[in-house]
Amino acid sequence: MKRRNLLLIPLTGLLVLTSLFSCGVDRWKEYYPLTGRDLWIDSVMREDYLWYMDIPPSKDLNYFKEPADFLKSELSKLDKGFSTVDTLDNTPVLSYGFDYTLYKVATSDTTYNALVSYVIPDSPASQAGLERGEWIMLIDGDSITKKTEEWLTEGGSRKLRIGKYTFQEVDNGEEEEDGEKQKVGVVLEDRDVELPAARVVTDNAVHAEKIFQLEGTGQTVGYLAYNAFSPGPHAGSQEYNNELRRFSQQCKQAGVNNFVLDLRYNAGGEMECVQLLGDIVVPADKLDSPLAFLKYNDKQSMKDRDLILDTQLLKGGANLNLNTLYVITTHTTAGAGEMLVNCLRPYMNVVLVGESTKGEYVATETYLNPKFPWVLRPVVCEVLNIEEKADYENGFQPDLSVNQYAYPQAILPLGNPDELMLNTVLNIIAGNIELPKKEPATQMTAVKSFSVKRSFRKGLIVK
Repeated sequence: MKRRNLLLIPLTGLLVLTSLFSCGVDRWKEYYPLTGRDLWIDSVMREDYLWYMDIPPSKDLNYFKEPADFLKSELSKLDKGFSTVDTLDNTPVLSYGFDYTLYKVATSDTTYNALVSYVIPDSPASQAGLERGEWIMLIDGDSITKKTEEWLTEGGSRKLRIGKYTFQEVDNGEEEEDGEKQKVGVVLEDRDVELPAARVVTDNAVHAEKIFQLEGTGQTVGYLAYNAFSPGPHAGSQEYNNELRRFSQQCKQAGVNNFVLDLRYNAGGEMECVQLLGDIVVPADKLDSPLAFLKYNDKQSMKDRDLILDTQLLKGGANLNLNTLYVITTHTTAGAGEMLVNCLRPYMNVVLVGESTKGEYVATETYLNPKFPWVLRPVVCEVLNIEEKADYENGFQPDLSVNQYAYPQAILPLGNPDELMLNTVLNIIAGNIELPKKEPATQMTAVKSFSVKRSFRKGLIVK
């Protein structure tokens, strides 16, 4: 990550501090510890922020605010929370390693079942055999309530009662149109598992990879569940990028002629990874063509530049020479994933399946100041495709809308061909789209979702 140590305080900041001098008494040393962080933030923002012209005059700002509040007072209306400031707190977070959504039990106003929506590999949850789509009904023999829910997020070892979603006939004298009795979706007890104690867990950007042969179609499909545009687990690492390169070679050798990129849990990351994925999937004759144009503010226009579909990034990986890319998206899909869609569309057909994306069309850069344990990430540039477009501030709308939680029985591990979103795409590729039939009603209502804190950066990052 590119680091900048910006210690100079701008003239505007100095003018603000004139109010701290009275009767000829120099109070700089007294007040600087209280204002220094905000003055540093102000100095960066007025030079590098894409919308610096929207920052209020210094006389209208309070330099004694906490950094997050001060940054908020400087942001443009165009900045939808893209720019951030945070402490350099490296305290590890303990976790069981799974995300869940709470559903109220129909027979109780205070009891819930927890639908497991994501499991981090090699986590305590994974060791316990927990899988996406399973339900947690009891924790250490107790029902899940507002009081006991915190037991799902951290702590010692736990005993979990696991349930499976199924259908039961309802004996109310009514029948469906096909003559069968009405059914309702319920969660029934399946087994007990021992969940090891919470610990520090690390997610992998490459969550799942599969190659499918669609019988009778001549279609070979590569599938990649990619959860972050991250080169590796730490600075300088290429571990995740090398996994992409290795999988692209496997796809090439298997004759893959369709590719499904699953970005449903991908909140963004670095441009280098966008370039690499572009190199893997674009038509071969588009390699070494411009991918994107980075446009900075007028003070930093010397930084304006093209990003190229650079074949040198492949480094042993393979170009698949595709004409169409299928992308699974949700409201989480943001930043780098949206850049990939926007910048590939001039070169190939990009089909989106799922939900609308978040709408992050700008990039941030990271700034550190050794005097303060804070990191500032302001928006520094627009990211345009070769047609000079970035018109997705409200997100990309899917070509085929699919709610991944609409059919609880089809919430399965990522990469399972029967999983709803992937199954839908496979049916599109086969030319045989068959969305699941209308399912029986369920008496459950989702009330809350929880996600494990991950170390992956969000948005879109200039490196």
